[in-house]
Amino acid sequence: MKRKIYLRILFGIIAFVLLVMLLTKVVLEPWIREKILTSLNNKSGESLLKIEKVHVLLFQSGIEIENITLIPNQEYNGQTNLTGEIETVTFKGIHLIKSFFRKEIDIREAVIFNSRLTGNVVFPEKAKPIKGSPVNIRIENLLFDKLFIDVKSTTTAQSYSIKDGILKLYKINIEKQDTLSPDIFGQFDFEARELKTITPDSMYTISAIGINYSATSNTLKIIRFVVQPNYTEYEFSSRNQFQKDRIEAELGGITFHNFSVADYVKSGNLISSYIEIGEMEIQVFKDKRKAFRHVERPTFQNMIYNYPGAMNIDSIGILNGNIVYSEHAEKATKKGKVSFNEINAHIYKITNDTIYKTEKTYLKLNANALFMGKSKINLLLKARIFDSQNTFVVNGTLSGMEASELNPILEKSASITITSGKINAMNFSFSANNTKATGNLKMLYQGLNFAVMNKQTGNTTAIKEKVKSLIANIVVIESNPMPGKEERPGIIEYERDPEKFVFGYFFRALLSGIKSSITKSPNKKKNS
Repeated sequence: MKRKIYLRILFGIIAFVLLVMLLTKVVLEPWIREKILTSLNNKSGESLLKIEKVHVLLFQSGIEIENITLIPNQEYNGQTNLTGEIETVTFKGIHLIKSFFRKEIDIREAVIFNSRLTGNVVFPEKAKPIKGSPVNIRIENLLFDKLFIDVKSTTTAQSYSIKDGILKLYKINIEKQDTLSPDIFGQFDFEARELKTITPDSMYTISAIGINYSATSNTLKIIRFVVQPNYTEYEFSSRNQFQKDRIEAELGGITFHNFSVADYVKSGNLISSYIEIGEMEIQVFKDKRKAFRHVERPTFQNMIYNYPGAMNIDSIGILNGNIVYSEHAEKATKKGKVSFNEINAHIYKITNDTIYKTEKTYLKLNANALFMGKSKINLLLKARIFDSQNTFVVNGTLSGMEASELNPILEKSASITITSGKINAMNFSFSANNTKATGNLKMLYQGLNFAVMNKQTGNTTAIKEKVKSLIANIVVIESNPMPGKEERPGIIEYERDPEKFVFGYFFRALLSGIKSSITKSPNKKKNS
């Protein structure tokens, strides 16, 4: 008797479960599908959504949606033309009581798997606030697994793409009728095979390859970061009205330690204990035949202070790098170049924290490299943070080199070639601020001899060039020290040109000391 009762109960439970499953498949799942489509699709909207299947996960209190497709709305006459595909969207741990009685959506986990978004869209010049949900939404964890995006602007050359992205957001909280912003989530993890963007003016493609960020360790790693101009040097120059640096850069082995990407996304704060760059290759080209744009340039200190967010980087380390700067002088037939190779540098205390308006601390740069690939150069820069005059002090040394190593830049920029001579050593020390650089330089050299070149042909043997060469070598002292004489000091004295960046300020201050060291009548006036 009892056995029959147990069997009836068992069959009743089975029948009930089958009935629930049947109703779920026949009634509930189609109803949910239509409900989703009705709420998300708008006939006057730019895009339409299609859903193939909806599955109710009874035992996990969840929903799985299969094969979601986003297609352009043919009745919409806008410029947006987006196509999207999602293989599956799974919601688990849905709080049913809150959903039905409190009109709140509370989900333990959401997974969006294998999603693609491609097409054209209008990128607004200024971001507009996006309305949130009509109900409160809470999601403990949201995972985008296998994310692919390739979106282009309909009005400019700008584009964005993400390949093989994985994004996990934690503690998402969207308040009813609130606008969407980065503040709706807590932390996140992210990795991608590649992030790429093309600038609106089409001049550059910027790529980050092999990105990995963990919120747990607060560490961001990038295998390779590339800034690639989309035009050759002279094509780039022809597209600009004024002189403009064309920068080609590749950085490898980049690591940001103790760096919150979420904080950077939300507030722009750039805070890190240490940034390491394993490899660095930078090439800069400027066509000085173009018109010069007369605009005052900020000092490097003011660039830090004016950063829109908080900036506090304890140190940056560059383990190995090369920088090549080339320019085409106004009357030169070809470009000249100067290079710094095997660079090893560390920068300390990069901050705009206003506490240092009262507390004393210094930004420091310590670097060494091979100048023109041959001569070792050491440099130490020190700048008091929040000094009213933006003062910085530079000390440096240059080891011996053949003077002719300077010809790649002198021949093309100054139409001068060094025919003989050797620089045995050089050391310098100067202090510079908003208005002036002053200091001392000592350059020991021997057998220095110049030849003036014809700017069009490069010839040094014509009578006119020979006369100029003779005058130049009369003005220039052949050696330092001269036989039986004491070493001659050089005087660094140069008034800052506010239209030049710090690199130009540094170079021209140094050049003033070199000129005073090698000439018989040193010019100590400004801008010498």
